[in-house]
Amino acid sequence: MIRQSIRSSKSLALSVALGVIAAAGFTGCVASDEPVVDDAVANERITQAELSALPAGEFLSLDMNKKTIYALDYSAAPIDYARIKLSAGDGKEVLLAEQMAAVENGDYGDYPAPVLTEASDQRFSISGDAAAFGKLSESELDQLKVDGFFYSEKPVASPSAGPQSTDPECIHAYCEICVDVNTGGHPETWLPGSYTCYLVEHVWC
Repeated sequence: MIRQSIRSSKSLALSVALGVIAAAGFTGCVASDEPVVDDAVANERITQAELSALPAGEFLSLDMNKKTIYALDYSAAPIDYARIKLSAGDGKEVLLAEQMAAVENGDYGDYPAPVLTEASDQRFSISGDAAAFGKLSESELDQLKVDGFFYSEKPVASPSAGPQSTDPECIHAYCEICVDVNTGGHPETWLPGSYTCYLVEHVWC
């Protein structure tokens, strides 16, 4: 099987999405229950400016034990991911660049592999809590723990659905992936501090 890039052609994206809709009324990817939302989660935006302000040789450390979503925004300039460390449980630190490679080289079956640096909104998010993003319901979080990722795509209903689009055939897709901080693979225990999760979103038109 040859996996397609997350930035697949319009025809491929539409055929996959419409096939899912036709076969399962789209209930196979998105459950009917509401997403789990934690109002206590903070949001922090990371850009290359923060890294450029650091002294030479120093790293930017992101504390994954906090209830925080870190949005890596590369819209203004490419980010030097090799200068970012993720601080997880028991003082364990992992390089963001290495974990990003593990995410992009993971096995997603028939779904397109996520390319974190090619998102439509030019950002991706990281958290130490699978539920922090507020995207998945309880049943979807259960599925995430089985597969290590949860993928969804659906037609964009209106220009306000975001990211902005006036094309009625656009598809909004998102993928949440969680990885073990020690192995870079599927989380083994799902204990706090033992894994990190990534969220990347796209619009295909």
